[in-house]
Amino acid sequence: MKTDLSLAELLALVEIVDEHVDRNFPGVDPPRVLREVQQKLETVITRHRAEIDTAIQTARKRKVKKMGS
Repeated sequence: MKTDLSLAELLALVEIVDEHVDRNFPGVDPPRVLREVQQKLETVITRHRAEIDTAIQTARKRKVKKMGS
């Protein structure tokens, strides 16, 4: 089982969990386990926010360069 996630994988996981919660528990407090998963993911993202922002900016710059070529 892979335990290390890249920033892209972590962000994708956050999106998946958020979509699952929104779709299956609209307007309702999600079950405890899902709430705990969301809190843990948010903690990791907060802890690595600068690194995530740098990765996003780098990806955007690469995309702009490709479009400009």
